[in-house]
Amino acid sequence: MTAIVVMLAWQPMLLQAAVPHGESDLPVWLQDRFEPVHYDLTRIVDNTARKLDQFFGTEDSLFVENQSFLRVALDTRLQPGDSKLDPSVRFRVDMPTTKKRLRLIIESDIEEPLGRLSEQGIREVRGGQRFDTNNSAIGLEQRSSKDPSEAWVQGLGLGVKFGAPLDPYVRYSAARQWNFSESKWQINSLSRVTQFNQRGLQVRTNFDVNRPIDEDRTLRFQTYVDFEERRDSAVFSQTAEINRVIDSRTALRYALIVVGEDRGENTIKDYVLQAYYRRDIHKNILFMDIVPEIHFPTEGNLDPYVALTFRLEAFFRGNFSRLF
Repeated sequence: MTAIVVMLAWQPMLLQAAVPHGESDLPVWLQDRFEPVHYDLTRIVDNTARKLDQFFGTEDSLFVENQSFLRVALDTRLQPGDSKLDPSVRFRVDMPTTKKRLRLIIESDIEEPLGRLSEQGIREVRGGQRFDTNNSAIGLEQRSSKDPSEAWVQGLGLGVKFGAPLDPYVRYSAARQWNFSESKWQINSLSRVTQFNQRGLQVRTNFDVNRPIDEDRTLRFQTYVDFEERRDSAVFSQTAEINRVIDSRTALRYALIVVGEDRGENTIKDYVLQAYYRRDIHKNILFMDIVPEIHFPTEGNLDPYVALTFRLEAFFRGNFSRLF
């Protein structure tokens, strides 16, 4: 996870001075309108998180790393018979000083998939992820501080998912990274098991196997599996992709995605050919995605079809580290 750097005594002029000239595609008049709004919202997100952390924790809340954020996105998806505009909001309030290595977490989407890029094919089976107060939760989380390349990083959490009725849960997570000195291959594993009182067991796991081809391109294979007891089924996707870094602000991915579910007429539900273009259009806080896809569904006598997604995504967080 990208580290959130604590930035105290933030001033708009300092932010602009810290970002090299030319890191924006927006016209100057639009930058002048957007940046004050972004600064105000970012300050609200950071201050709210730190004040809550100070109330429940210690004075160290002003100085420690805080991973709170707000993400606002607007998707426009065009496909035959189902074009739509899909806004989404996700937030996370992190309170790291509530107790040594014990964090109080408030988040808007406790069930968000583990990998956002691997979610593209999964959305076709599981449906879109919109903000829903019934999917928000508050809980405590404890994670080990080990290096994932040397040992398993394990976490244990418990909390309550909002809704009617409230749904308590217990969660275990584990992450590991393997690097091979004799080759350039790397394997990443991230899994979590959650037991809800009402919804039952939920297991999610993601394996990421990758190898650099050259300085700008990486070959990557991702396996994603999601089992939900209440659905009594497992959804999975397998991707084979080439990721290319075009420059410091632009990346492109070519992917073949196979999406499936262990129920219905066929286990394989869809084959997807996808190109994923992502551009940092303003100083690492505003991003644009263009995602053309060709789908080859296997059920319902559906013909192959083309889909196109445009996404505008804004981040409000205590630093400007890159997320792609």
